[in-house]
Amino acid sequence: MRARMLLILLVGCLLVAPALAATGDEGEIELGVYAGQASLDTYGGLNPKNDSLFGGRIGYWFTDVWGIEGSWQKLNTQTRFPSSSGLSDIDFDLTAGRANVMFNMRPGHTFRPFLTAGFGIGKATLDTGGSESDSQLNAGGGLRWMFSNRIGARLDGRWVRTSSSESQTDYEATLGFTCLLGGGPPKDADGDGVGDRKDKCPDTPRGATVDEKGCPKDSDGDGVLDGLDRCPDTPKGWAVDAQGCPLDSDGDGVPDGKDACPNTPKGAVVDDKGCPKDSDGDGVFDGLDRCPDTPKGVKVDDKGCPKDSDGDGVFDGPDRCPDTPRGDKVDANGCTIVPPKAPLFQEKKTLVLEGVRFETDKWDILPEDIAILDSVAASLNDWPDVRVEVAGHTDSTGGKQHNVELSDKRASAVRDYLASKGVSMSRMTEKGYGDTEPVADNKTKEGRAQNRRVELKKLD
Repeated sequence: MRARMLLILLVGCLLVAPALAATGDEGEIELGVYAGQASLDTYGGLNPKNDSLFGGRIGYWFTDVWGIEGSWQKLNTQTRFPSSSGLSDIDFDLTAGRANVMFNMRPGHTFRPFLTAGFGIGKATLDTGGSESDSQLNAGGGLRWMFSNRIGARLDGRWVRTSSSESQTDYEATLGFTCLLGGGPPKDADGDGVGDRKDKCPDTPRGATVDEKGCPKDSDGDGVLDGLDRCPDTPKGWAVDAQGCPLDSDGDGVPDGKDACPNTPKGAVVDDKGCPKDSDGDGVFDGLDRCPDTPKGVKVDDKGCPKDSDGDGVFDGPDRCPDTPRGDKVDANGCTIVPPKAPLFQEKKTLVLEGVRFETDKWDILPEDIAILDSVAASLNDWPDVRVEVAGHTDSTGGKQHNVELSDKRASAVRDYLASKGVSMSRMTEKGYGDTEPVADNKTKEGRAQNRRVELKKLD
């Protein structure tokens, strides 16, 4: 009978509890069944045997700390009772109904110790007939061990004092099942899903992922909490923004944490280390270079496109004659082409070596003069019967005698170069005319530059 009643109460609790699953202590209804052992005092001349008991309880928790509980229990035992044939064993029942106040010492935890005290009514009923009821006081404590939010085990120890003509003090120890129904969720001030009582980090930002203790996680260690981190797999040590994503200060697509060139200009194409590429080696980065296939060695503008200062079709850099007059035909080096087989002297007897110029008070042949002189030498070699006078001239800057000597040195320099290119010295004479035969105004800079010249005069 006892086992059947306990089983019915337990099954009922298990069936109802899932529909009204408890999630906290406050506002919960607690149902329970229990069984145990009682140590019984003498009672009204009776000396009952210690025996087992069973019962059920229902309680309500006003807060997560305070609640009330009602219980009913029954104990079947025997006692020695005098009869006409001497002492004999008589069965009798002890039933009790109680109302108690409950104090929960650790709300919301798996192990929840408690204290309890209250009053009730006890009734003793003999099999031979007759019964007696008395008031009771009880106090005790115990432990609830919660297997889940709604099902647990409960251990009680209790002191019971019965008020009658002869006061009786009993002791009870019980073990049973308890289930919690209804109730609101545990208080969770930071909304992280961990009740305040268990929450070791009660100020977690909204949306952050937490562990079972309510503390935020930061899996990639970037300082932005999981749940708020939009880039949860950031490599260790990389700088991130407020959303936990790697910074890319120069906007080249390579995060700062692995960018070996963090100050790349906007728009430049970079390698996997974040460093700009310059495929044609012209000093203008790919992506910014509008002429990405510039030949090596060519000078370029700030857009990476080749320069051709003299407009001769040969880019600056490879152009050995960067000041070629506009319209002149040039060779692959950018120097003026003198037709090799055309006669130097047609109707004229004097040929000015256009493009061959000298710096003030100097007679050195400049690099840009070489292509012209090479062409002249080739033409003279094509016409071996022609004899020439190499005539040197100056502007009016120096004194007369000085200018004559300077012009002679210029003529000698040109004659010597032509001879080095195969023109026989026997075909050439040289003479310096100083400033006596100007071809332009010596009062201007441009005129003086024209007067610093060398001419070839055909000799009969």
